[in-house]
Amino acid sequence: MMIKLSVLPFGCCLFLVVTCLAQKSHQRAMPENLEGKYRISFHQQVLEIDPAVGGRITSLTLEGKNFLTGQAVHADYWGSTLWPSPQKAWGGAVSPALDHQPYTVSVQNKVLKLVSQKDPKSGYVFTKEISGNPADTSFTIVYTITNASDQVRQVAPWEVTRVHPGGLAFFPRGTGERWGNLATLAEDQHGITWFAHQVDKIPARHHKFFSDGAEGWVAQVNDRVIFIKKFPDFPANRAAPSEAEVEIYTNADKTYVEIEQQGAYETLQPGASLSWEVRWLLRKLPPHLQAEVGHVALADFVRMLVE
Repeated sequence: MMIKLSVLPFGCCLFLVVTCLAQKSHQRAMPENLEGKYRISFHQQVLEIDPAVGGRITSLTLEGKNFLTGQAVHADYWGSTLWPSPQKAWGGAVSPALDHQPYTVSVQNKVLKLVSQKDPKSGYVFTKEISGNPADTSFTIVYTITNASDQVRQVAPWEVTRVHPGGLAFFPRGTGERWGNLATLAEDQHGITWFAHQVDKIPARHHKFFSDGAEGWVAQVNDRVIFIKKFPDFPANRAAPSEAEVEIYTNADKTYVEIEQQGAYETLQPGASLSWEVRWLLRKLPPHLQAEVGHVALADFVRMLVE
């Protein structure tokens, strides 16, 4: 059988690309400027971002209830942000320029674009491009780390999202062993790692565990609302030193839990950048699903949503 291929002139290709981009832009929700803070909303879901506080995602609400924690829980560690990995490269205090100082802001094709100041120590500049997708009720976040220094750098992107305690986190188990002083409180069933945050079982100091994941997603259930983060999966050997693809942290006061995931560890030449896309979904849990360790239908529900 002979297959006939058609080659389009350059002008036609350009027209198709521009048309596709225009259609995609048309499908996005328009970010609203509310006295310097921004809101993206559709279908009773609202994502709010504050450029003045490190371009941080300050809330993610469904029917008016915030799934993330606010400043009332912790003055510094709240909402969702981007950090550079590994942590040992910068110690216990993340760069103010990247974490909580003002970002410049613009809206392009219905995408909210936030750009940090240059970190004086590492030379990193962070860019966050955030958009809402009413068609599938999701939010897309594209993180870019640029090496604006004159030195070669190695880094992985690291999304740190703080949620309320007492919920259930789970993700497909990857390769290797789990580690960290919270590792024994997580358990593996049916190819899924489950972590039920039970305050009475966690010792009176902060704890964390590290694990490779699979399939590129992690989910959290609180009060019959499920939050899902979808991201590119990568092999365990490409994780940043002493870090992992999925990390779960709880603070000493047991007032919040961090659902964290990282991208692959990359080498950045001076002037080079890496980009990493994360998709967020927020849903009410269907009545037939139980937020319980080992409930396989819960994992299948997430797989259906992220496909």
